[in-house]
Amino acid sequence: MYKLLLIRKYLLKRRIAWVALIAVMLCTAMVLVVISVMGGWLAMFKTSFRGMTSDIVVQGQSEVGFPYYEEMLGKITALPEVAAAEPVIRTFGLINIGNRIRQGVEVTGFDLGKIGSVGEFPKSLSRQYEKEKRATASFDLLPDMPYRDLAGTRAKDDVTKRPGLIVSDALVGIKKGEPPPEAMYELPTTLTLLPVLPGEAVKAQDAVTPAFWIVDDARSRIWQMDFNRVYVPFDELQKDLRMVAFDGDPARTSDIQIKVKDGFDLNLVRAKVEKIVDDARQDHAISDEFPLRVATWEQIQGNFIAAVEHEVVLTTALFGIISMVAVLLIFCIFYMIVLEKTKDIGVIKSVGATAGGILQLFLGYGFAIGVVGSGLGLTAAYLIVHNINELHGWLGREMGIVIWDPETYQFDKIPNTMNPATAAWIVAVAILSALLGALLPAIRAARMNPVEALRYE
Repeated sequence: MYKLLLIRKYLLKRRIAWVALIAVMLCTAMVLVVISVMGGWLAMFKTSFRGMTSDIVVQGQSEVGFPYYEEMLGKITALPEVAAAEPVIRTFGLINIGNRIRQGVEVTGFDLGKIGSVGEFPKSLSRQYEKEKRATASFDLLPDMPYRDLAGTRAKDDVTKRPGLIVSDALVGIKKGEPPPEAMYELPTTLTLLPVLPGEAVKAQDAVTPAFWIVDDARSRIWQMDFNRVYVPFDELQKDLRMVAFDGDPARTSDIQIKVKDGFDLNLVRAKVEKIVDDARQDHAISDEFPLRVATWEQIQGNFIAAVEHEVVLTTALFGIISMVAVLLIFCIFYMIVLEKTKDIGVIKSVGATAGGILQLFLGYGFAIGVVGSGLGLTAAYLIVHNINELHGWLGREMGIVIWDPETYQFDKIPNTMNPATAAWIVAVAILSALLGALLPAIRAARMNPVEALRYE
């Protein structure tokens, strides 16, 4: 009982110990906020990458794509683990939107009505998903739009039958929270594409310039995808790139994107898909001029995800090292308390307290500081993390401080969730650190000779 009474007394009366308590609180809160924000940032990237791609991709490693994809597609969709699979074409080109030219644009072709079965691309559309709340998306032209007048008299084709095109919002300068300009849908748009044929030299005179009308804009929340990408119908791009079946050669595509049913291991399904691809290569003697790779979404984005994971670990480690100051501070404060309370320790021992009892007294004191400090730190971190966007907005309005620029990080808000398991581990480490800081002073107090302690000046 005397130990609990003394711990309570020291905790309330010894104000120098409050410095250690505040140190534990600040270190706990600091590490929790950093891990929550960085970990949330990593989780957002993973969620966005997986949502905008598919679980597994049969990926062509060259601009020519690969043949016999329809046969592979049929066998892949027949797998009981596969929910859906769709072909996708990727290439690069030059875009001209109302005489505003942008080079090095990544052009992606797919069936917009079906691509939602393997990913969440339709949910990124500003007009069809966000504004009109459509269940399915399409490249259809906008109704009641005077396309003939907009195209002008120089147009040689039927401008009302041009295919639709979707632009990434950053490509046309649309900022977060802003609606797309209506003029965007009125600008004649062309793509300059260069077909790359297997076994043939690339010829500039083979370039084609199909015409489009912009029908929507997409925001994936991934900078790499939103910066310079456009989306067009699969059949149109396949025709423009001369990847259709021709003169005995089979049609080609760049990728096959595959959605796996819930509950199945992606790596096991990837192995089955890889066997289907290898069998097709052998059956049709597909040469090495059509290099292929079968990978999960994590393997495709592995370099980027690994870089972010390393940043999270490094940042956490740095703040963890900085937090060691709390251990040293507790050690110094407890050592001073032991010296100051030497006579009290002698009195307690002289009336029957054991060395173990004295050890428990000071370790209990350190434990109490750890529990109270980490508890206050957890509370502070929770309030900061869950209100971090409001705090950030206030700093921007009142002081002009913008730490998290949405146009740079490509996320609408700062991650504001805290993982309970991670929080529990950090609180436990904080309590253990407080015990560690109190250990040596507690051992010194326990070993004191009561006679010498009573004579201490």
